[in-house]
Amino acid sequence: MTQTAASIEIKNPIKSLAYTYVISLSIIALLSIIVHFMLDKVIAEQSATGKVVNISGQQRMLSQRSSLFAMEYLMLGTEQAKTYALNALDKMQQNHTWLLEPHYQALNNGEKSPLSPTLLKMYFEEPLNVNAKIKLFSRQINDALQNPSETDLISQIKSGFLVLAEEPLLYALNEVVGLYERESVEKVNKLRFAQNVVLGIIILTIIFEALLVFRPMVDKISQFAYKLQYDANVDHLTGLLNRRALNLQAEKVVAASLRYKRTLGVVIFDIDLFKTINDTYGHAAGDLAIKHVSALLRENSRTSDFVARFGGEEFVMLLPETDSEGCFHVAENIRKQIKNTPFKFEDKSIDLAISAGVAMFKPQHSDIEEPLRLADEALYQSKQNGRNLVTIYQENS
Repeated sequence: MTQTAASIEIKNPIKSLAYTYVISLSIIALLSIIVHFMLDKVIAEQSATGKVVNISGQQRMLSQRSSLFAMEYLMLGTEQAKTYALNALDKMQQNHTWLLEPHYQALNNGEKSPLSPTLLKMYFEEPLNVNAKIKLFSRQINDALQNPSETDLISQIKSGFLVLAEEPLLYALNEVVGLYERESVEKVNKLRFAQNVVLGIIILTIIFEALLVFRPMVDKISQFAYKLQYDANVDHLTGLLNRRALNLQAEKVVAASLRYKRTLGVVIFDIDLFKTINDTYGHAAGDLAIKHVSALLRENSRTSDFVARFGGEEFVMLLPETDSEGCFHVAENIRKQIKNTPFKFEDKSIDLAISAGVAMFKPQHSDIEEPLRLADEALYQSKQNGRNLVTIYQENS
């Protein structure tokens, strides 16, 4: 069989592809925006929880710092130690206020506290009651620094803020810090889970779009490109190559023939008395006659051959690696089949015959044009000699 393309039908996909592309990009853009806000939320939450854990952790250090400097002041009377103790205590109170501020704001607005029930219990209920212990510790430090008792200093230290700082307050603050850390980890884990869910959705969306959107889109583009190529290279009536496509293929075949010193034959066919068929039976009959001849040409060609409708009722065959005798045999066989194969149109039997001219490509030829011209001359001889003939071009003809 000759090298031709099957007829296909496909509408211009540009409009549908544009809609599909816009929708796909919109989905990806929407998911990207969601991921962007999700990442912002993750970063903000991690920053907020990290700050809470850090500040709650400072409370332990500040309680010890203020008690130690207060004790130094009481023991040695160092004013700088008093300043350090008061500064640490002030920072501790500021941190405590900052940690509980969301709780009090929510209460003032009639809303639920953002602090967990366990954390609220630690801050405001026994046995820990961190809020009360910090207030008591602050009052004891201030009283000791502002009104030191020179007569009973050791007893004041042991029964006051130092005892509170050594065990009850430090333990309570440790428990609070531990809870903040656990809740922080839980929040981050939830955000990571949500982030992984969104990432999974994006991956599934990309896979979905790759399989159900972009792959069909590529297929449509490929089909449309194939359709354009088909329209540019194939004769629609017969399915054979058109003249343009034959010229392109001829360049390759000629180059191969010259390079490897291979023979190349050219055969031109022309339906005899085709105008009479059109005038007598109409153009529909003429089209069917052209299709009939095309089918027989295709059936009698090899995969390495090229068959084209050259225009009107004229056809060309390029036969690589075929000598003049072989070309004549192919053309003669086709001529006999056309003559002997019944051709009917609307229950009418129509006599159909073809004439052919054969010429060979030679090394001195630069392209296929000269062999085509010589084959056309041989075809003319077949017409002059009564039609329904195959003639090989001879130099002295």
